[in-house]
Amino acid sequence: MDFALPGQATNRNHETVIVGLGRTGLSVATYLCKQGVPFVMLDTRHNPPYFNLVKQEFPDVEICLGKLSTDSFQNAKRIIVSPGVAVDNEFISCAVMQGAEYCGDIELFVNNTQVPIVAVTGSNGKSTVTSLVVEMARAADIRAYAGGNLGPPALDLLAFDDAELFVLELSSFQLESTWSLRPQVGVVLNLSSDHLDRHGSVGNYAHIKAQVYEHANFSVVNRNDTFVANMKTSGVVISFGSDSPARGEFGLIHDLENVYLAKGKNPLLVTSELAMQGEAGVLNALAALAIGDALGLSLEKMLLTLANFKGLPHRFSLVGKSQGVSWFNDSKGTNIGASICALRSLEADIILLAGGVFKGGDLSLLHEVVAKHVKHVVLFGQDAGLLKQALHGAASVCSVNTIRDAVTIARGLSRPGDKVLLSPACASFDMYEDFIARGEDFEACVKELVL
Repeated sequence: MDFALPGQATNRNHETVIVGLGRTGLSVATYLCKQGVPFVMLDTRHNPPYFNLVKQEFPDVEICLGKLSTDSFQNAKRIIVSPGVAVDNEFISCAVMQGAEYCGDIELFVNNTQVPIVAVTGSNGKSTVTSLVVEMARAADIRAYAGGNLGPPALDLLAFDDAELFVLELSSFQLESTWSLRPQVGVVLNLSSDHLDRHGSVGNYAHIKAQVYEHANFSVVNRNDTFVANMKTSGVVISFGSDSPARGEFGLIHDLENVYLAKGKNPLLVTSELAMQGEAGVLNALAALAIGDALGLSLEKMLLTLANFKGLPHRFSLVGKSQGVSWFNDSKGTNIGASICALRSLEADIILLAGGVFKGGDLSLLHEVVAKHVKHVVLFGQDAGLLKQALHGAASVCSVNTIRDAVTIARGLSRPGDKVLLSPACASFDMYEDFIARGEDFEACVKELVL
């Protein structure tokens, strides 16, 4: 192991070990310092992103960088893992077998607040629904704050003494190290093959996601999603879906001219009046309504919020139009399910830009949707070859080296009425720091080369 030691001497006798020097690790360190708990920090990376800041904030804390070993946890009684750290790491597992306990920051958070929590998880749409629920609550004069996988780490939310509601976006990585979550409302928005490189199977992934329902007072369920509909729930169940809703449910109803968001048989809002458009926008709106209903929020305030909430950047957002061609940025589409949803929303005449680091899943599902909706596919990134093989015969497919090249090729292939969609179905880490950087590069290229 390599060591980066702020102090002169080493003292690895602390019983609390933080693994990960990212934003979450920093928030845990801040929390433990306020509690007067000594700790040591570990990270497998030689240059973790928050190393300098941690050294600055905690000059007396020992930091150990490099490959983990048995010695890393020789005196550990409690191991606090960051979301990016697999809890089945062999050395963490060994320490647990020898009596150590492990948890994540969400576990610490839920044990240190009495404020009601909305727990939002799923494969796609988590950030949008989390942000939307916060806006709905604030419109109803409730002091609500978002955190977790979106915004500040959960422990940082403890600083908001005036909080009346916390809305947590929770990833499977966070849930697998959380035991005591008892939300006022728990919701699994949807479930598609994702993070199989870490969780191994869709079944394991679904089991982890379903934890938000175990002790929820209200369980909000996507009745159209087979995985979610079969999860064990608790408390009062409120469902949403794209079909016609029964009494107390949220869904869609139709007349001769319009489609409406509805509760039971009562129309609430014409879908064309939503600021968020497309299949994903409608489902996210229905999910937020169901959550707000469970919280007792004003229906009038919720509908006003829906009419004005335009969604989040890099999530099926229109970059611009030129010569009859529309350009869409869905860089947040990092799995098959997200990209399929985006393609269905645009319906036809699509040029799809995709690629990056494939996280697992059934590519035959993507092949089927591409064959139905897409004219051309332009691939890039580490797993472009894998995608090209999987999409053979579905549409014309070519590969390029960069997103700039992809934009150039798409511009040449496009005709008036076409829609160029960046929805990679893959993670971004082969070429970019994150999906935000990828989306920003795409938008910059479109604005320079097209608009």
